[in-house]
Amino acid sequence: MKKEVKTVIILILIILIIIIASLFWYYKVNIKTSNFKIKNETSNIENAKQYGDEVVGWLRVEGTNIDMALIRSDDDTNILSGDYEFAWTNSYPDAKSNRPAFISHNIRNVSRNPIIGDDTMTRFEQLMSYIYIDFVKENQFIEYTDNTGKTSLYRVYGVALLNDDQNASYSDTYTEKEQQEYIEKVKKESMYDIDVNVKKDDLLLTLFTCTRFYGASTNYSFRVDARKLRDGEEKTYAKVKTNENYKVIKERMEEGEKNEEA
Repeated sequence: MKKEVKTVIILILIILIIIIASLFWYYKVNIKTSNFKIKNETSNIENAKQYGDEVVGWLRVEGTNIDMALIRSDDDTNILSGDYEFAWTNSYPDAKSNRPAFISHNIRNVSRNPIIGDDTMTRFEQLMSYIYIDFVKENQFIEYTDNTGKTSLYRVYGVALLNDDQNASYSDTYTEKEQQEYIEKVKKESMYDIDVNVKKDDLLLTLFTCTRFYGASTNYSFRVDARKLRDGEEKTYAKVKTNENYKVIKERMEEGEKNEEA
């Protein structure tokens, strides 16, 4: 009898070991955590102020060389200045801002198959990396230092390429209703379904750049939307898949490949 009990205990232990090993394997294979970390950007912000613009923060984007000052644009701002790297906002960010939007140039990355990983690119040229699903799967976090100097991580929940004049950059304080409407708009327009829960009381962040993906004469914009990481939330990568909006993007890129072959 004792031998039978011992055998049962051994079998139970073996089953438990198999279950634990399976869960560990599943977590390791299916749930990846980002090593993108917050940095203290105080000295960078102070250095950027020497150029005379009103510096309102700092921005870093995972997987890119986007690491630059954020400034407020007014009638005297020279957004073509090449003195230093910056993105700008047309609004007036303050403590009430719950969806600031920043814009920067995309001068060179204009083909139907945008280039990624070229560290000679400047401003928001590398933002176009988000047009590739493999990039999105492994680069979902943005470091944002606001006008008070507080630095936080945001996670991407929407990526869109659309006919947009970037007017959204003129308003950064939304009511709860407007915030909810904007979140729904982003989800609807995104070329990816990104498994990130977003609520109307989340702090949001929007990045815009121009693109000639559809030709030189169009007013299309490339937009990346993110929401602030919540207290206690881990930096695990969300699941990502393309949706109906991606079809036209894919077709356009395939057209570019055929042109290059010709």
